[in-house]
Amino acid sequence: MPNSYPEPSLPSRFFTKEEIESYYRDGVVCARGLLDTETVHHLREALEDTLKKVSVLGKNALNRESKGFHGDIFVWKLHDVFRDLALFSSLPALAHQILETETVNFFYEQFFVKRAGCPVDTPWHQDIPFWPVRGSQIVSFWITLDPVTRESSGLEFVAGSQDWDQRYKAVTPGHDAYLMDTELPVSPNYAEHRDTHNVVGWDMEPGDVIVFGPVVCHGSAANASNIHDRRALAFRYCGPDVQYSPQHATMPLLWDHGLEPGDPLGGPLFPQVWPHVIEEEVARRMDGPEPPSEKQVGAFIKHLADTGFGPTGQK
Repeated sequence: MPNSYPEPSLPSRFFTKEEIESYYRDGVVCARGLLDTETVHHLREALEDTLKKVSVLGKNALNRESKGFHGDIFVWKLHDVFRDLALFSSLPALAHQILETETVNFFYEQFFVKRAGCPVDTPWHQDIPFWPVRGSQIVSFWITLDPVTRESSGLEFVAGSQDWDQRYKAVTPGHDAYLMDTELPVSPNYAEHRDTHNVVGWDMEPGDVIVFGPVVCHGSAANASNIHDRRALAFRYCGPDVQYSPQHATMPLLWDHGLEPGDPLGGPLFPQVWPHVIEEEVARRMDGPEPPSEKQVGAFIKHLADTGFGPTGQK
């Protein structure tokens, strides 16, 4: 039976040889003008609409609304603009070019909004300790919807840190205690060690995209601008070596996924997107918004209580 859904779009440009070399050398590269102005406009509208109806996880664990910080994850399950960018945009083709794998699956997306003057920093961290997976074939696309500089909370990286053996605690902007409940050390603030570490960052315009791997260490300061919000999204993709590996202090999965430990990511929560989507994996989502599983939400809240944490992950 032929697939009735759109094929992934081809990008207006692919990564250059120099950009790919920078990515593998430094663990990160800034690709200019990767998204067109129409896509950025749709994302701005969708993000502002999404902020009016943040999910249960975003509301209870990822927001610091009183300080002007907003975040959420798996928004593609609820909002069609995020869904279509995740599944049918040029990002799957670009992920395929970076990962060089035969197939590519969508991992998840999240957004990070720091309103003008937001005092919340993003602590230095690596992404892989946050995730209930193992494997190396993961790439993140960090998309800004506003002009961004270091002063307005532009993301910075320790170039080359993708080769480190050291892993750090999963520290969120809200210092969520549940995720920090490990023996790993807290990352130093590498912004204070620029003379001894190769810290890189870029002034960016909407449509520019930072592309980085799962281990490279990164963070950002508070938004010191009194004029510009810093609205950013990260879309993440993975190759076939990435396996489900549930652990205590990692990101909860609040949608049914049907995976057992050791299974490669796939199915309705992590659908294939390259060379095409698999109809059975996305059919439910294409019928309309797909809220989190009440069973999974209940199980996560119970797990927090059983391990000594409150419903928001705070002891």
